[in-house]
This record gives sequence, structure tokens and C-alpha cells, in this order.
Amino acid sequence: MSEFSADWLALRAAADRAARADGLVQGLAGPPPVQAGGLQVLDLGCGTGANLRHLAPLLAAAGHRRQHWTCVDHDPALLAQLPASTTTWARSAGLHWRGELADARLVGNDWRAAVVVRRLDLAHDLPALAPPAAGLVTASALLDLVSAPWLDALLGRCRAAGCALLFALSYDGRCLLSPAHAEDARVIDLVNQHQRTDKGFGPALGPAAAERAARCCRALGWRVRTAASDWVLGAESADLQRALLAGWRDAAAAMAAPPGPAASTAGLDAWLQHRRRWLATGHSRLQVGHVDLLALP
Repeated sequence: MSEFSADWLALRAAADRAARADGLVQGLAGPPPVQAGGLQVLDLGCGTGANLRHLAPLLAAAGHRRQHWTCVDHDPALLAQLPASTTTWARSAGLHWRGELADARLVGNDWRAAVVVRRLDLAHDLPALAPPAAGLVTASALLDLVSAPWLDALLGRCRAAGCALLFALSYDGRCLLSPAHAEDARVIDLVNQHQRTDKGFGPALGPAAAERAARCCRALGWRVRTAASDWVLGAESADLQRALLAGWRDAAAAMAAPPGPAASTAGLDAWLQHRRRWLATGHSRLQVGHVDLLALP
């Protein structure tokens, strides 16, 4: 399971849409900015464009009829899929997607969003990215992957630019598994340890990311609101559960001590087999904790 694979992003898409705390977007309602192009939005780690597709119509409903999005990611394969994925979604939503990566538009009945896609390695090239003055910086499922110094650098630059922030779906370490198994707590503890290892930005904040971001934003003078955005996965999410459980087993095994001997992972394999049996019979339920964060200057 990779946070960055197209298959994983597609697999989690429905759960992400259902979980997001969309009420926070109302905090961005009001007169549109005076800048040319309307609300300037910088989307960090955009992948195939899920954040654009979810937020652009909500921002339009909140009064931002003119938007200009800059969607940034390091992976050219994911960026290449953004136009096709957005075209398919737009048709189903009664919207229109026009153009290609360098100059595109998402068009509704009474609103439009210009879209520019940019390839950039956020881990190393953040200084090359200018937050939009009095605009919005947003990301989905990113904060738990980054390090404390990286987050501090981002927040400092955004505060200087007078941006609002909307960070969605930051994993916070809370997991409820049903039916319960004796190894659940150990597995999740090991998974949360793994979440703090380097994901490319330095030692990751992992489950502490949303809380730390909220605390830092308040210290910098933003008005902050947070809301739970938990995945609640039942039988209808069997494929996502299957991938998630396998990923948890592998992450736990990577952290289990002592490393090496097969005996160190035997309990994890037995745990996964039990959980797969419950999944096959339709009894497995998972609640995975996430947090959405809105910060207003």
C-alpha cells in the first residue's frame, strides 16, 4: 500500500469524500478576493486531482465563482491522470473540463476554475513555491507525512502571504476495529510508530500532525477550527479494508522487534488471517481517525 500510488488513491476516494468535514468550507464564504482570477488556490500534493474535484464546487457554492488553482505534485504519472479523471468526474457532475495540464478550466453553470498543473518536489523545493497572497493553501492526506521543520517552513511562508489554510484528512492515530482481536492494540501502536518514520520529508509527524498544525497556526495568529473526518468502513468498503489491513500488517512487521526472525511476525500474520476471515463474512468494521483543519488569517 502506497500513499502515492494511483491505485491506492482511487481505492480510498469514496471513503475520503464521505469523511471530509465539508462544513469547514463555509468558513471560507464571503466576498471573493479582488485579485484577477478570483480566489487563488494552491493545492499541495494534488495527485490525480481529488482535492480540486471535491473543493472547487464547494468553494463556488460559498461564493467564489472565479477560482484559479495551481495543483502541485512530484509524480508525473499521477499528474498525467488528472485531466482524464477530472473529465470523467465532471461529466457525471454536470460540469465541464476543458483544456490540458498547462491551461485548463473546470466550468459550472455560473462559476469557473482555471487550473494549472505544476510538477515540483515539495520535500526539497518548497522555497520555489509562492503561496498566493490572501489566497488559500490546501492539501489532502499530506500533513501526517511531513516533518516538523517542513511544516514550520510552510506555515511561516503562508502566514507572511496572508493565506487561509484548509488541510483535509490528516491521520491522527485513532483506530477502532470490530470485531475486536487481542492483537489490535499492538498492531495499531506499531503502525503509528511506522507513521512517524521518514516519508521523504524527514521524520514524519504522523498521528501528531493535525494537533501540531493547529497549535502552530494559533501561535501564528490564525483563527483555527478542526473537525473529525474519520473513515467509517463496512462491508461496502471491503476492497479498501483489505488493502488497509495488509498495509497495516506490513507496517507493523517493519517496526516489530526483534527484526529478522519469522517468529517476530507470526502473531501479525495470524492477526491478519483472523481479520480477513471477518472481512470475508461481512462482519469487519474499521473506523480510522482523521482530522480536517481550517485556519483563517
